[in-house]
Amino acid sequence: MAWNALFWCNHDQPRIVSRFGDEGEYRVPAAKMLAMVLHGMQGTPYIYQGEEIGMTNPHFSRITDYRDVESLNMFAELRNDGRDADELLAILASKSRDNSRTPMQWSNGDNAGFTAGEPWIGLGDNYQQINVEAALADDSSVFLHLPKVNRTA
Repeated sequence: MAWNALFWCNHDQPRIVSRFGDEGEYRVPAAKMLAMVLHGMQGTPYIYQGEEIGMTNPHFSRITDYRDVESLNMFAELRNDGRDADELLAILASKSRDNSRTPMQWSNGDNAGFTAGEPWIGLGDNYQQINVEAALADDSSVFLHLPKVNRTA
């Protein structure tokens, strides 16, 4: 019998809640639903850093916020072809690999508790609300929902 590696996200994919769920009012229910779907399939589920707290794409607003060479090259090439910068930034906001490469949001403190140094890329704009510390303090968080999903899967 074959066995599957189950995953929604990795370092080359946008955040799953931003991609298939909802970043607003329904972020937590969407993240829980996506976890249930993943854990309900046959195979070994893998949770990419940040999925367990429902992290979203970072919402970068300037091309200088990005580090991914693919994103930077696409932006430069299409700008040279006359495409609108705001249109291209909107595409990157939903599709760039940098969306899942931001620091893990441990707390609402400096650099989201990730480092005392300067992170290589900016933080998600909502790290003060979406972080591990907040998830552990919230009985209805995505993080505290995952053990329930694992017991029923």
